[in-house]
Amino acid sequence: MTPPLLRWLGAGLILCGGLLVRQELLSEERKLRGTRRELAGAFEAMAGEIRLMLTPIPALLRRSRGQSAEAFFRGVREELARGTALDDAWRRAAQSLPLPEEERETVASLGARLGGEAEETCAALALAASELRRAYVRTEEQRSGHERLITSICISVSLFFAILLL
Repeated sequence: MTPPLLRWLGAGLILCGGLLVRQELLSEERKLRGTRRELAGAFEAMAGEIRLMLTPIPALLRRSRGQSAEAFFRGVREELARGTALDDAWRRAAQSLPLPEEERETVASLGARLGGEAEETCAALALAASELRRAYVRTEEQRSGHERLITSICISVSLFFAILLL
């Protein structure tokens, strides 16, 4: 291969790298939105089952509700199996969620209100679901602009380095 051909190959690889970085950044955003949506739906479903059928919390934790929500509930179940109290188990599992700190704290604080009366538990679940749903809607409204910004930054930086190489 000739040196100019190697430069063009390098420039192409730099552009591909920029697109891979873009994809990784956007997949993290998708994961965050999915976690919010799944947990909000799971909390709403839990509140409904408690309200209508008085289903106990341990039985609700065994229900499958999506990948992120299932991982969270599995963490709670594992902590409970070790003998941890429900509020501590819930708090520990919430710390592993791929959410911003404020939203993790919202989910974690919910654990302290799950052991009370059915109406209190339903209200706490509905409040947490509402907050997660609001955050989901807010990020969904900003999504297209955010995706365009990430795309333009990744491509611009890649093109800059590719031009420097050429």
